[in-house]
Amino acid sequence: MYADTNHTKQEITQAGAFLAWLADRGRAIGQCQQADIDAWHTESLATRRPSQSFLRWGMKTGRMPRLALPPVVITQDPEPLHQHRRLAMLRRALNDDSLPLRARIAAVLVLLYAQPVSRIVRLTIDDVTDDETTVTVRLGDPPSPLPEPVADLMRAYIQSHQHLPYTSSRSSQWFFPPAVSRDSP
Repeated sequence: MYADTNHTKQEITQAGAFLAWLADRGRAIGQCQQADIDAWHTESLATRRPSQSFLRWGMKTGRMPRLALPPVVITQDPEPLHQHRRLAMLRRALNDDSLPLRARIAAVLVLLYAQPVSRIVRLTIDDVTDDETTVTVRLGDPPSPLPEPVADLMRAYIQSHQHLPYTSSRSSQWFFPPAVSRDSP
C-alpha cells in the first residue's frame, strides 16, 4: 500500500513539474510539441517517467496533442512479486481502460497463469477458443478456462483483433501480432 501511495505522489509531483517546466518554455499544455516531450524525458528519464500517466491522460482527453512517449523499460524486480501486489496489478489490468487492450490481456495472462511474456507472445488465434459459454487459452494441455471478468476482456480483444488492418496478412495468425504503424500500408 505504501509503495502505491508513494508512486501516486510521484505521479502528481512530476505532473506538476512538467506543467511548470512547459510554462518555462513558454508553452501551455495544448501547445506541447514532440520536441518538448523528448527534452522533458531526456533530462532525467527515471525521474520523469511517473509523469507519463498524466501525459497519457492529457492526450486521451484532448488537452494536449497526441505525441509519442518513450517506451516503458521493464526491469527485473530483485524480489518475487508478492500476492497483494500481484492482485493489485491484476485489478488494474482488468479495470484500467486507459491501458491498451492488448497490454491488458497480456498482463492478465502473465499474472494469472505465471507464464513468461516470451510464451504469451507466441500464442496464435487457434490457442484461444470461445464456445460462447467458456473462453479457454491453450497454455498447455488441456486448455485453461478463463474466469470472468477475464473472459469478457478476452472477448473484447478478440472482437477488436478481427477489425485490424492486417488480419488478412500472414501476421494475423498471432494472437498478439506485431504492432503496425498507422503510416504502414
